[in-house]
Amino acid sequence: MKPWLVVLQKEIRDASRDKRAVVSLLIFPILGPLLILFMFNLIIDLGDEAQEIDLPVAGMAFAPDLIDYLRQNGITISNLELAGDPADSFSAQRTAEIANAIALRNHDFALLIPADFQTLVAEGRSVNVELHLDSSRTAAAPKVGRIQALIEAWGRETAVLRLMARGINFELVRPVNVSRIDVATAQARAQAVLGMIPLFVIMAAFMSGVGIAVDATAGERERKSLEPLLVNPVPRSDIVLGKWLAAATFSISGLILVMCLNLLALSRVPLEEVGLAFIIGPREVLGMLLVTVPLGFFATSLQILVGNFARSFKDAQVYIGLMSLLPMLPYFYNIFNSNGREFWMNLVPMLAQNMLLTDVVSGRTPAFADFAFAAGVLLTWSFLLIYLATRLLSRERVIFS
Repeated sequence: MKPWLVVLQKEIRDASRDKRAVVSLLIFPILGPLLILFMFNLIIDLGDEAQEIDLPVAGMAFAPDLIDYLRQNGITISNLELAGDPADSFSAQRTAEIANAIALRNHDFALLIPADFQTLVAEGRSVNVELHLDSSRTAAAPKVGRIQALIEAWGRETAVLRLMARGINFELVRPVNVSRIDVATAQARAQAVLGMIPLFVIMAAFMSGVGIAVDATAGERERKSLEPLLVNPVPRSDIVLGKWLAAATFSISGLILVMCLNLLALSRVPLEEVGLAFIIGPREVLGMLLVTVPLGFFATSLQILVGNFARSFKDAQVYIGLMSLLPMLPYFYNIFNSNGREFWMNLVPMLAQNMLLTDVVSGRTPAFADFAFAAGVLLTWSFLLIYLATRLLSRERVIFS
């Protein structure tokens, strides 16, 4: 048998018996899709809840027109009884009672209408209403936004009626109307939400094979088994190659698993309920595999190179733990990037993969040659890193440190 194949089989056999290596392979691919399922179901539930709003109103008898308008737009109105004189609508006692009810989570929000509301509206004057809320409750934000938008819409309609009653063309105070025309497709709109999938895939490549990569370098040195291994009449390139391919096997298995489970999770989520779409065919899946599989080779080659510098297993964990933040960089760059994918990005490890996967998620299928070129560049970087790792094992300072 080839020496590198012997090392490969030995490392995989040892890793399959190592609980840490197995956990690092499975935990991230499983947590990622579960997070996607939880997030999308939460978004859909919040959207459904925003359509069913129960609005507590103090002083609802003072604004019958506004209350009717809110009810016509699907808002359920409930009467909120407050202590104190209703004529003194905004008294400290009444506002404190509302604040206390919100703090005790009896209500998420409440509308306070003054006693002179109808009189001021009839006189053509402005009137203030108070919408009490707790801004720290993000789940209630869509409901609050819808209530405020409806109250402001009622105010605009009232203003138009006032002008028409006075024989004034309301267009005089509305010189410009802005019509927002969204040309984005449902799948393109999904990019903002599904943009984390490329991050999950890249993170899986770094997390799934890290156990073997660290154990095969810093772990060997800490157990004092690296020196006897190098004494054998085997080229050091074969030893590094076997360890690298074993770690890459786990890494590639993890990223393929996370990709498959993410696609399965998205197929289980009713994205159409939130106006999104995720359509992917065999060509896109093949391109994604072509461009992501080399991530396993790159991540583990970088980890093995860094692991050779570590003096102990704990030391390597610190270095590689910091290195695991690298996949976050292309993700944040993509968030603020307004120019789209450019050719030079194919030369940057992880950035090319992030941009290509983002295009697939957004419904912009890149050319197959782009996938192949980015994969070739990443493999070139991987072999370069492994070459450097092999050269390091020729230095006594690295071996005996």
